[in-house]
Amino acid sequence: MQSFPKVLECISDLSKDQIEKLIHSANRLKSGYVPVGSRNLGRKFTPIVATSFLENSTRTKHSFAIAIKKLGAMYIDFNADTSSLKKGENLEETLLTLHYQGVDLCIIRTSVSGELNQFKKDPPIAIINGGDGINEHPTQALLDLFTMFEEGIDINGKTMAIIGDCKHSRVGHSLTSLIPMFGGKIIFCGPKECLPEDIPANCEATTNVDEAILKSDVLYTLRIQKERHSQKAAYYDNYEEEFGVNLKRLQRLDKKIPVFHPGPVNIGVELDYETIKSDLYLGYKQVTNSVFMRMAILKAMLIDA
Repeated sequence: MQSFPKVLECISDLSKDQIEKLIHSANRLKSGYVPVGSRNLGRKFTPIVATSFLENSTRTKHSFAIAIKKLGAMYIDFNADTSSLKKGENLEETLLTLHYQGVDLCIIRTSVSGELNQFKKDPPIAIINGGDGINEHPTQALLDLFTMFEEGIDINGKTMAIIGDCKHSRVGHSLTSLIPMFGGKIIFCGPKECLPEDIPANCEATTNVDEAILKSDVLYTLRIQKERHSQKAAYYDNYEEEFGVNLKRLQRLDKKIPVFHPGPVNIGVELDYETIKSDLYLGYKQVTNSVFMRMAILKAMLIDA
């Protein structure tokens, strides 16, 4: 069997078979099979896992922290703001230091797109990408797929509309790789400034949100990433009216369709409160499943990498 990569930077680092095994593992973990400590992780000593988030995070960082502790591993929160990175040490030297201190794996979030790619050839330590710039966020996409399986959504032959800041969304980029692997198609929708410049095969793009919704079986809404725009976007003030997904719009289009969002939601912008409180919204189930999918990924990294 193909070994799990030592550096999980992007969805293309995994085969479809490996992803299916992660989904099976996450399902078992959610059903109550929880390995504890070094014995069940196949290690002589309790593994040590660190998080190093060079950008802010709530959901990803905390779900990894919970996943690490549920697996019985030792958790270290590496604070970059008080580390030697602030003295000019590069990321590789920092990771080597963690390695020689006995850390087995590090989850990294960075604002630099593609920064982790350099470590694939000769990894200083096992690495999971917790989101890098506008490149990818593979573990989020994997937990989204797990949530679809949990909800009985077979994406094969179906269409997902990704609505919002598709151009700057690392989650969107990971989904663009993942969904076609399982037979799904993607429609990108949003203001023209937020659409990808290059549209991959089996994907299409539109600035008409009603069209995107009508053509789709699953909606994946994204926030406008204002922090990645050099100036305030002209379309932002009218975004809810032009591109927002709300219960009235869905009812008008006669579409009862599952709605995903990676969080945080700007309520009253990309989604309205009524949709979030409806049975269509799966965002909270994504949050719940984030722990179990990340447990499955950590387990695979610590045992099979």
